[in-house]
Amino acid sequence: MAEFELREGDVPGLVDRLTELHAAYYGRRWKLGPRFESDIATGIAEFAGRYDPSRDGIWTVVNDDDIVRGGIIIDARDVDERGAQLRYFVLASDLHGRGFGRRLLETAVAFCDDQDYERVFLWTVDGLEAAIHLYQDVGFTPTETIDVHTDWQTDVPYRLFERTYEPSSSG
Repeated sequence: MAEFELREGDVPGLVDRLTELHAAYYGRRWKLGPRFESDIATGIAEFAGRYDPSRDGIWTVVNDDDIVRGGIIIDARDVDERGAQLRYFVLASDLHGRGFGRRLLETAVAFCDDQDYERVFLWTVDGLEAAIHLYQDVGFTPTETIDVHTDWQTDVPYRLFERTYEPSSSG
């Protein structure tokens, strides 16, 4: 039986594997087409090129062969203006329901709290009930803001979720 490990930081194959996992799950589920895969690959590659571990976060689930099977990113490029963004959260379908998604999410949120990021936001597809449940469990709240992505083969409604953090005044 394969063993899996949660890793922090950049790992070889990150861009390719996270792109592939997104294309396999989201692309097939909603028939999003090649533009979706290209947009995901470009976004992950752009983030990887400016990744700064002092403010950004990357966590992956890797198997015994060091193959990325899931991941999550905290992108703090606009933290002062908009907050940190939770992005590219995905897990191989055969790992769903085994606690890896929750571990990734809780690790990313703890990082944001340690960084005193006052606002963390994410966009997710309406209808991903398991993911939405996880987000709400760690303090994200859905907003009324919806962005329907129309650039892909199928229109997809994304909803904005927010989590605010009050840094402690002691210390």
